[in-house]
Amino acid sequence: MQLTVNRSMQTKHPLRSKPALPRNTNSLFNKSLAEWRADPDLAFQSWLLNQGFGQRSFTVYRAQWGVFTQWCSEQKLDLLDIQPAHIKGFLASLLENKLNQRHRYLRLIERAYDAMLQCVDNETLQANPNLHNPVRSYQVLFDPHWKQAQANDATFFYLGPERQILCDHMRSCTEGLGMKRLDANGKSPKRNLRDRALASLFLLCGLKVSEALALRLSHLTSNSDASVWVRVLGTNAHLARVQSLSGEGAQWLSQWLEIRRKEMGEDKDALVFCTQKNEQGMHASTVARVIRDFFSPVIKAYPDIGLVTAQHLRNSYGAMLFEKEVDINEVALRLGYAEVISAVRLHEAWAQRQEQFRG
Repeated sequence: MQLTVNRSMQTKHPLRSKPALPRNTNSLFNKSLAEWRADPDLAFQSWLLNQGFGQRSFTVYRAQWGVFTQWCSEQKLDLLDIQPAHIKGFLASLLENKLNQRHRYLRLIERAYDAMLQCVDNETLQANPNLHNPVRSYQVLFDPHWKQAQANDATFFYLGPERQILCDHMRSCTEGLGMKRLDANGKSPKRNLRDRALASLFLLCGLKVSEALALRLSHLTSNSDASVWVRVLGTNAHLARVQSLSGEGAQWLSQWLEIRRKEMGEDKDALVFCTQKNEQGMHASTVARVIRDFFSPVIKAYPDIGLVTAQHLRNSYGAMLFEKEVDINEVALRLGYAEVISAVRLHEAWAQRQEQFRG
């Protein structure tokens, strides 16, 4: 399967998108340790402003930090009193959150403590030699392998033999079934065609869930060479790109597009993927369930494959590019990363997994 990109939509350096909030460097935004302790929420907001995050990220991070400081307040704990056991207790209080969300809390708290401890002068350090970042100590003491668990790993992906197993299932999911017959799992061929097209956009095109759900019929162009151009809007204009899907991936996507175009007639703005009952947009949680159920026969036959998620499939697309020795900046472009460093991290994880696989 040959995968290409329409370069007319590329930018040369996919670094951070233009932030909605400017980066500030004057002392107004650099809070002292005393200010962090007196008003941790205000100090954290000032630190966020200094990082130049976009408005959406700013809002999310501020809310997450607020959950942590509220918990500290309920436990009557000062920020400098926090120990690894307290971090463990806080994470335990987030049982309603998914593991990857708890991991984001952990990363955020770790960065905030780094920022806070940068305010500590030598005199204070000498008076308090045990000052430390409790998140790092938590990982060492309580759960050193937590990050390596597949369900928690944002850089997990499938290597060549594993991807072959997934593709074999995608090839066979509608074999021998008429359009009115159900498969062994009670799913119609139409449903399988939809789910396969969605999976192909993650595994063979590297789209994010939000990008796939935003696709409309007018965003896809079928070409004379049987390839399909996928115009990806991205989370903002800076990350917009055009991906080209060919081979089996294009065939699977085209089969679903043919169904949708017949259903919607002249409506070119209709969603490519929607709920079956009312043509409303699918929710991200629905996509997670769709991908899990679609690949459930694979998981039963090959338990070592583990949980199949849209993120793991998307990462696997990046792994395919690394195997083809595609330049790291190009990988960042194709995956729609705001910063090249994200592609660098994925490459490091890929190189490490290659070594483990060979071993």
